[in-house]
Amino acid sequence: QEFVRPDYQEYLSNHALVLSAFLFSIGIYRLITSRNMVRALMYLELLLNAVNINLFKGNIFSIFVIAVAAAEAAFGPAIV
Repeated sequence: QEFVRPDYQEYLSNHALVLSAFLFSIGIYRLITSRNMVRALMYLELLLNAVNINLFKGNIFSIFVIAVAAAEAAFGPAIV
């Protein structure tokens, strides 16, 4: 009898998609209902991180998210 190794890559990929969808839905809901601009930026960052989890092989988009995070870091304290 031959031992069959389970495919862990597909298993982890499915969990990453579920986590990404969960974070994205929370981010959309909170972004729409947020009245505070700083919190809205925080939930926008949550949305971008959810997309990053979904596209964990997309290097270009990760650089875009880092650039947006840097812009938020510069813009966030100016609001306060």
